[in-house]
Amino acid sequence: MANTNFFKNGRALRLLVLYTGVFAAIWACEEEVEPTVSDPSVSIFFLNKTKLDEVNLELEALDEELVGYDTTIENLEDDADILVDRLIDVLDSIAEGWDKSGDSTVIANNLEELNENLEILEYEDSVAKATRSIWADTASTISSGSLKISSIQNLKNGQAIAYEDSSTSWKLPLDMQADDIDVDIAISDAIYNLKLTYVRSTTANEKNKVVIKTSNFKITSTDFNNPSLSCDDCDNTKTTIYVEF
Repeated sequence: MANTNFFKNGRALRLLVLYTGVFAAIWACEEEVEPTVSDPSVSIFFLNKTKLDEVNLELEALDEELVGYDTTIENLEDDADILVDRLIDVLDSIAEGWDKSGDSTVIANNLEELNENLEILEYEDSVAKATRSIWADTASTISSGSLKISSIQNLKNGQAIAYEDSSTSWKLPLDMQADDIDVDIAISDAIYNLKLTYVRSTTANEKNKVVIKTSNFKITSTDFNNPSLSCDDCDNTKTTIYVEF
């Protein structure tokens, strides 16, 4: 009888140890997933369309000016070729005994004056081309979204971020305690407001950390022009906000 109780008690003990191990393993797995309070952001692209339009007008004016230089220079070069041919004919005539020294002097003077005008025009043309190159670089910089933001302030929670350097890549900080943000963005001497809503969700990443993600962005109000989203239902890592000012 004692032996029977021993085996029964031993079996119960083994089951207890087994259950304890299972619960411990489950508890350990649960502990491996560490909660993380995440403060994600969403990419935002700023285009200074007003400045870009001004630069493009300068480029258009310079393009017209360069066309004018090219046409004038080409015409003067044609005139120079004609004068050279005439001068050669006159010199040949002089060599044959004809008295055309006066003609050669006139043609030579005209050719010298024409070449001087060509030099001036070619210099002005080179200056215009260099100026256009500078404006083209400026247009490229603006088109890339490069600019300096002074600060971004969340009007709902009072948090603000100040920036020192220019950049082409900007991140709009999101509030993980709310489903929307109301921010003022300071650029140069102007302040632009942007109101944005989104959906928050939690997920475990590859490091078993709980991450709060955002998706389904909607721009509800803004002072910027032509606001748009690259993806309406994507999460914050795959969404870019485009705005112009």
